[in-house]
Amino acid sequence: MLLFDSHAHLHFPAYADDVDAVLGRMQDKDMGAITVGTTMANSEKAIAFAEAHEQIWASVALHPEHLTSDFHDKDEGEAPEREVDEARLEQVASSSKKVVAIGETGLDFHWIDEGLDRDEAMEKQEQGFLAHIRVASKLGLPLIIHSRDAFERTVAVLKQASEQGMHVRGVMHSFSGSWEEAQVLLGLGFSLGVNGVVTFKPRKIDPPERWLSRTVEQMPLDRLLIETDAPYLAPTPHRGKRNEPVYVEEVAKKIAEIRGISLEEVTRISTENARKLFGV
Repeated sequence: MLLFDSHAHLHFPAYADDVDAVLGRMQDKDMGAITVGTTMANSEKAIAFAEAHEQIWASVALHPEHLTSDFHDKDEGEAPEREVDEARLEQVASSSKKVVAIGETGLDFHWIDEGLDRDEAMEKQEQGFLAHIRVASKLGLPLIIHSRDAFERTVAVLKQASEQGMHVRGVMHSFSGSWEEAQVLLGLGFSLGVNGVVTFKPRKIDPPERWLSRTVEQMPLDRLLIETDAPYLAPTPHRGKRNEPVYVEEVAKKIAEIRGISLEEVTRISTENARKLFGV
């Protein structure tokens, strides 16, 4: 494999009409990908999809937003569960050798419905996150972590799990934080997943120390993973359109530009890193 998209949702309805063409474009680039579950129902679909396609692997989880919000993205398929069933999570994750990670899991304090006690909602998400970490540790799988408006609490849960004897490792998906935040995650042994956000112009309200390009400029390349989050977050020049795995090359091009190295080096290193972390 020359390219590896470490985070996509290829089994989502967004690709129902032309998935063969999407996969064909991936084959033309000699690339692989992980298709990531966000509910138990679509995690099972992710596994079936991965088993049907040689260079696709799967990750399973219940996304944290579903624990505290009625929001339902139609691209996820059927309505999500609202509680983490740890036994079912373990059973689904153990059902196929194509499952290479637990995720996306983590904390999302943006999606807490009005009317809920915020402290109780955050605690519910944290307990759900810990359940995913327990399963990942038990099965020897890395985590794919989602963190929104919750960086400090995400780090605290990871440290808590480690102190309780769990083997905690994985990648921070869609990382867009500062170099200071990156160093915290790197210190915990995590990799950073960089996607199309790196191709966007920085927001005017963000100080330079929070620009993702500054973090990418300084981070160790042996902790770099590239991803799309397809069908979301299409990179420039495809911004605003449906994303797909082949666009991960645009992410790699931008990283090469920021680092002053070749595209070939970025793709080689990031693919090697994905192989090591996920065992693909």
